[in-house]
Formats: sequence, C-alpha cells, structure tokens
Amino acid sequence: MGRSKGKLSKGQPRGSRSASGRKRDRTPTQLMPCEGVQRRRALYRLPANDVGDVDAKARQDRGRKAETDTCDAIGRAYCAGLLGTGRQAEDRLNAARRIAAAYWAAYGFGTPDSLARFQPQQGKLPSDPERDALREASLTRSLELINAQGRHIRLAFDQLVIDPNPDSGPAWLDAIVIAHREKAQAAASQYQQLERALDGLDLIA
Repeated sequence: MGRSKGKLSKGQPRGSRSASGRKRDRTPTQLMPCEGVQRRRALYRLPANDVGDVDAKARQDRGRKAETDTCDAIGRAYCAGLLGTGRQAEDRLNAARRIAAAYWAAYGFGTPDSLARFQPQQGKLPSDPERDALREASLTRSLELINAQGRHIRLAFDQLVIDPNPDSGPAWLDAIVIAHREKAQAAASQYQQLERALDGLDLIA
C-alpha cells in the first residue's frame, strides 16, 4: 500500500516542500563540535552564571572566539581565564602559539612514528632555508631568555606551551581548573607552577 500524499517518512524533517518532496528551505543546519571538543569546552571554559558580571562576559567572549582552543594546554588555560584578561591574555596566547609552532618546526620528528600524531600539525610551506634559519635563531633567543631564569621556569613553561597535551595536562593546570569550577582553591604549589610558566611566557609575549 502506498504512502498517503503529504505524509512524512519516519525521521523525515518537517517543513515546506516542493512537488517532488524536497524541502524548500535548505539553509544549512548548524553543526556542533565533536564530543571531545564539547567535553573539553565544558571542563575548561568557566560558566557565566551572571550575565551582568564583567568577568562572566569575558569568559563568554573567550568561548565564542576559541572554539577549538581546548586542544592544547595553553588554549585550555586561555579558555579558563588563567592567562589574564583582555589584550594581555591574547598576547600570551599568540606568543605561546608562535613559539610552539617554531619549536616543533625546528625540532619535530623527521619521520612518522608512534608519537608523531601528537605533534601540532600545520600545512607545509615551500622550503626556504633563509626563513627557516631566521625562525630558528629567533626561537633560540627566546628559549635562552627563559633558560636564564632557571630550570624551574623553563620546566613549567614547557609544560604549558611546548609539550603536546592534546586532551588534558599538565596535571597542575587541570587541578587549578577543576578547583575553580568547584569555587575552591587549588594547592599553592599548583598556582606556583602557573606563575612560573607565565613568567617565562611574559619574556617573549
């Protein structure tokens, strides 16, 4: 027995249709990020409970501008409001991304292996020895500035900026974010690691 005229199949979306049965309005539906991105955004972006609160509005703006920033540690710190506010936070995020990209371009694995998939990836530019030499020299100067502050600064900086942490980590950053979500304070040593990392980052921001 045929289907009644105008009757929709199971699961077929409602809406005005042409004679052939196709929907007239074909405006693309908005797609949500994958489950992993949604989970990280929910964890690392602090909720805005009071729309009149300036800090809450800043967190909302960061969330809108940084849809995929939870895919590395510096991005998660940015989304959670741990890099400061306004221009300072933007400058720190951009400086960290620049030096991380330069680091992995200079010192990344030459051939694929079990860890290659965890490296930051970007499109390959045509080889330019002069450009590469300048970039590596700039990277070396930046790292020397940080190294001069002591090994504890460099270690915290690497954990926040350089080390691949695609889903979580470093542990002190996760602990701070979770504590703040529960309106509590993390351990003093964990804030100390954050301050050390930011001290190193401010030398190149």
